[in-house]
Amino acid sequence: MSQADDVERIFVQCTPGLEDAIEAEARVLGRAHQVPGGAVVEGAAGLHAQAALVLRLAERILLRLSESSIRSWAEVEAGLRRVSLAGVAEPGAPVVVEATLRMAGAPAMGVLPGLLERLWGRDVQRASGEDREGRAVRLVLRVVDGTASLSADVGGTLLHRRGWRQEVSRAPLRETLAAGVLALAGHSSEVPVWDPVCGSGTLVIEAALVARGVAPGLGRSFAAEMWPVAAEADWAGRRERLRAGVRPRAPAAIVGSDLNAGALGTARRNARRAGVLEDLRLERLDVAAVNPGALAPGLLVGNLPYGVRVGARGGLDAFDAVLARALTGPFRTWRRALLVDDPARLARAGGRTPDRVHRLLNGGIPVVLGLWEGTPGPP
Repeated sequence: MSQADDVERIFVQCTPGLEDAIEAEARVLGRAHQVPGGAVVEGAAGLHAQAALVLRLAERILLRLSESSIRSWAEVEAGLRRVSLAGVAEPGAPVVVEATLRMAGAPAMGVLPGLLERLWGRDVQRASGEDREGRAVRLVLRVVDGTASLSADVGGTLLHRRGWRQEVSRAPLRETLAAGVLALAGHSSEVPVWDPVCGSGTLVIEAALVARGVAPGLGRSFAAEMWPVAAEADWAGRRERLRAGVRPRAPAAIVGSDLNAGALGTARRNARRAGVLEDLRLERLDVAAVNPGALAPGLLVGNLPYGVRVGARGGLDAFDAVLARALTGPFRTWRRALLVDDPARLARAGGRTPDRVHRLLNGGIPVVLGLWEGTPGPP
């Protein structure tokens, strides 16, 4: 169970359904191939730091400390005894371990920390739930299908927490999923974007950050910045180079509209914290009133309201019908991307059957993304 010092291997976790997109995004960093739930990437030393700073779709980044094929639990123990934690944890410092053990002879979860303490000579605590706020290094042990891997969690807190979204609307969308929706929709920074149900602004803010070239990790810190190898990864230098590449303004219009004045207020405050308020046009409009006017055809994108997130389902049929009129009328020449809870709603809200469909998760809730190409000519 070893890894060459001058080569890093990371697992980049994403929302299920975004594996193709995360693989494509990760290719700028090194050799990447998708696996269920994400992509594995190999590159030069410091890869984990660059990935944390620039990957928009990543929910989590795990730096592989060791990985090998195994046939028995005895082999797992032998490998763990040899593994070095020197790069991620100071000598004697406690670590937190979350584990998935699926093999004959594996110990019960309750006794695993004690076993690891004897192997490593340091305090080992069992990870509990989603508590990631502690300062202890978080390790991930996975023994499944004849393979054992030990990784260190680069981010600490999950990576969708960019640092700017401190308020949400009633139907929040994770920043990472918003980035995934834009990627799957073929978003280009050079064409307009319109979200007619923008809520707290996640989609339009993410679109503005992409258009400006603002790396998603610039506004937050990462657990790996406290590791012994942090200086070698040169976090400060990487941030400086990324800031130097930021555009002064988004090159095309980005519009967010919503009928809810409170949601628009939240969107403005979130956009101000993200540094892109001046790149957005935020308007209080009913869906029936949205119209691109003189804007060149671009991308219309929206996370539509749905019952499980906003209460009763009553009224959604009427909402979908009104939206469909806008999409098959004023926005007919635009590409469209709609996120909904029920596949049956796609044709109803989009005005016709979508050209492509992707099944995703939004905070654990199954959703579907419908994509439509623009139709040339007048409605």
